[in-house]
Amino acid sequence: MTLVEFFRAAPVAPDILAPSLWLIIALPLLGAFICGVFGKMMGRANVQLVACAAVAGSFVLSLLAFWATSHHNPETGRLAAIFPNPFGIERDFVRYALAYDYGTWFSVGDFRVNFGLMVDHLSGILLLIITGVGFLIHLYSTSYMEHDAAYWRFFAYLNLFVAAMLTLVLADNLILLFVGWEGVGMASYLLIGFWYDDPAKAWAGRKAFVTNRIGDFAFLVGTFLLVLLVSAFTQQSNAADFNNAGTTAQHYTAALEKKGPVTFKGLEKMAEGLVKGSADKVDLSTPIEAGPLDGYTFGGVMTAAMLLFLLGAAGKSAQLPLYVWLPDAMAGPTPVSALIHAATMVTAGVYLFSRMSALLVLSPTAMATIAIIGALTSLLAALIAFAQDDIKKVLAYSTVSQLGIMFMGVGMGIFWAAVFHLMTHAFFKACLFLGAGSVMHGNGDETDIKKLGGLRKEMPWTWATFLVATLAITGIIPLSGFFSKDAILHGVHHNHLQGLEWVSSLVYYLGLLIAASTAFYMTRVYLLTFEGPRSKEARVAHAHESAWQMTLPLVVLAVLSVVAARYAFGIDFFNMTAQPVLDNFLGPVFSTTKRITDASTLVALDTSRPQLVPDYLKAWAVALAGGGAAAFLYLRYFPSRVGLPDPAFIRAVRPLALNKFYVDELYELIVIRPVKFMSFLLFRVVDALVIDTVAVRGTAWVTARVGSALRYVQSGDAQAYAAVMAIALLGGMAYALIQVMQ
Repeated sequence: MTLVEFFRAAPVAPDILAPSLWLIIALPLLGAFICGVFGKMMGRANVQLVACAAVAGSFVLSLLAFWATSHHNPETGRLAAIFPNPFGIERDFVRYALAYDYGTWFSVGDFRVNFGLMVDHLSGILLLIITGVGFLIHLYSTSYMEHDAAYWRFFAYLNLFVAAMLTLVLADNLILLFVGWEGVGMASYLLIGFWYDDPAKAWAGRKAFVTNRIGDFAFLVGTFLLVLLVSAFTQQSNAADFNNAGTTAQHYTAALEKKGPVTFKGLEKMAEGLVKGSADKVDLSTPIEAGPLDGYTFGGVMTAAMLLFLLGAAGKSAQLPLYVWLPDAMAGPTPVSALIHAATMVTAGVYLFSRMSALLVLSPTAMATIAIIGALTSLLAALIAFAQDDIKKVLAYSTVSQLGIMFMGVGMGIFWAAVFHLMTHAFFKACLFLGAGSVMHGNGDETDIKKLGGLRKEMPWTWATFLVATLAITGIIPLSGFFSKDAILHGVHHNHLQGLEWVSSLVYYLGLLIAASTAFYMTRVYLLTFEGPRSKEARVAHAHESAWQMTLPLVVLAVLSVVAARYAFGIDFFNMTAQPVLDNFLGPVFSTTKRITDASTLVALDTSRPQLVPDYLKAWAVALAGGGAAAFLYLRYFPSRVGLPDPAFIRAVRPLALNKFYVDELYELIVIRPVKFMSFLLFRVVDALVIDTVAVRGTAWVTARVGSALRYVQSGDAQAYAAVMAIALLGGMAYALIQVMQ
């Protein structure tokens, strides 16, 4: 039986498994509840068992769901993982996917959102990464956090994080995805600031929370724009527009009433309808005729929405200008860093744009912006990583840089390669972070790479796995990072955006520079940590290897960093024209995107595969150049100059990189201080003076003075009251007499 035939026969049929998709989220959510509420009473071993079992159970269900997306009926041989597209005509089916709608979540007027879950090849890959790598991190944490008093709270937060990310990936609409989006933001705040008794660590958690709220607000505004865009499309479109989308007005509007306007399948249909045809009424240049967007074109609103989603993704996936929270996320325990950086939160932006690729390819402006932002972020982070001496800080800026590469792929339309790099990065970056934690664990929590050295013989398992992961991220054949990174660079070089053809060349050459920089700083980290003599400033004279609970995940992740290239890319140097396995596997997910790009001239996508000569050789040469430069400097040049001052160039540039090019200080000057000053003015002038003094205290003062005057007429003396009444009666009679006489 071949591997293809094996996966065509799932243990559980899609129609049986689909109603139980909610259990994938429910298991870690239940684990978080049990560990958080009863953890203190259960004891350390039981908390670890519950937390790990919850994620392991979710992994098994995710594996079954992923398997079921390729299931074929054994009797007929036909694909069984198929369901009717609610926004299409009767024979419009979604293939290689299973979904279940649990009914209305909430509705407000005509706006409706259902609790619907869907697993296809894209979300299936993310499910396996989140739960698989997440389980390895949970297992690693059982040893790493064994002496922490708040272990029960830590595992509750880890389970909550996994549950939120699974919600994000499984959602079949933007609103439910946003729930997971907010959930991972909250869980990251809790985990980064886990040791909240340390003010610096608590501040890092707050920084991550506030920075992500900026992006989340942009996400919401972008979602509202799409709701208005769907409404305008349904009102202005004619039959030809819906025919372009492969549906009819009746089917589409009926599905909107049943599923709501922000369901991904409905948004894809609208995107197809906006492609210009011969007899249709609405395309990207058509002005919107009514509503809040009156006068704006469909294409302009689409671009604005995608740019708002870019700002939202920049928060979660740490891109310019909102990347500053991720390096400070190192304040949390090392397993938290591995979970955030590798398997969960930071991948949310890449997943979002991959899921909404059909909308994104309608806006070359937004795509170019995403690609350029990704390239600039990646280059800036790589340059900052050059001078960092904290091993976790280097890996943190490495994550920012690698995410920038993924955004380059998304922005230039090479979506499958961006997902490929997301997957390989999850393996080798988790291995690197957990390896850094193992180094710290065996060296008295030392993080300064200049105070380590010589760990190759003392920590053989950590050394071997860290070396494999370093070679993978550096881009050395035949490890996975080489193929995923080169697939992005090849696509970036050959894809073109209408009117913005120069972007592909700019981003490509920046990508080559980034690849060389990555090889340099990662080689530097490896050499200073594991090679050479033991530092005289080391905290402990001799390091010790970590327990099996920590080394086993390292070995598994190192193996995955190698084999992912074979089974996801399909390495065959003798057949360089064959379609990559993952490109073919994700074909059904991006089928709508392909139809849109084929029918329009907005984006020209190249489907060729990198060639051994010159593509692979050029990429390998770039990686070797960067790594070789680092090896020369840190094995020969600097050791030979011990006691001598560094060259003037290094003395001038190093402080800039070491201080992160003063970006945090710049934000402090142009954003934080003005906001604080405005807050101070609003507090002192509006709140304290106008509201408290004039409005609240002023009305109280007037009421008190009036009451003080009126209290004299309420003396309680009945004779005085009678006299006043008599005087008033006489006054009334006199007034009446005068009126009669007049």
